[in-house]
Amino acid sequence: MLNSDKSILKCPICKTAVLVDDVLPGGPPSHRCGECRGHWVEADSYWKWLETTANSKPQAVPRDPSSVVAESAKAKLCPGCGRLLTRAKVGRGAEFWLDRCAHCGGIWFDADEWDALLALGLHDDVHFVFSDAWQAEISRIDRQRQHDRLLREKLGDADFEKIQQIKIWLEGHQHRVELYAILLDDKNK
Repeated sequence: MLNSDKSILKCPICKTAVLVDDVLPGGPPSHRCGECRGHWVEADSYWKWLETTANSKPQAVPRDPSSVVAESAKAKLCPGCGRLLTRAKVGRGAEFWLDRCAHCGGIWFDADEWDALLALGLHDDVHFVFSDAWQAEISRIDRQRQHDRLLREKLGDADFEKIQQIKIWLEGHQHRVELYAILLDDKNK
């Protein structure tokens, strides 16, 4: 379903709304939907912006941590080439997913996603979000959180917090290897 008229880009959320030229705050040129307020950023525009702002990137803008990004979980089609957009979890304080076209490289930002990335200082790392290394780290962190949650449920809050304090103390101790050995030594029982 190739877009036959390159000058007319339609919103992947609203389907019929035509995207208009815009610029993301502190970011690259985009095409904005007037209805859902999402932004489409073409790959070339993103890379040119990244190259030209390498030494003068905007600083993270403080943001109300209670504000939530409303994202659309629906499958989306690329406004440029009509292919299915792939999703990648952002992580690092941004609990939402970004959508990118694997064919043309364009990126869709649901309303407020760019602002959240800017506030967290992740606006210039968008290209990394789709990498295997970034996604592996997100998975590792998610597994650790799940493990901690299960351990907290089993031990209770007080014991979980106490063991975390002991762990921090051990890891920072100059004789941590010896201390671990004492804890694991069966002869001390």
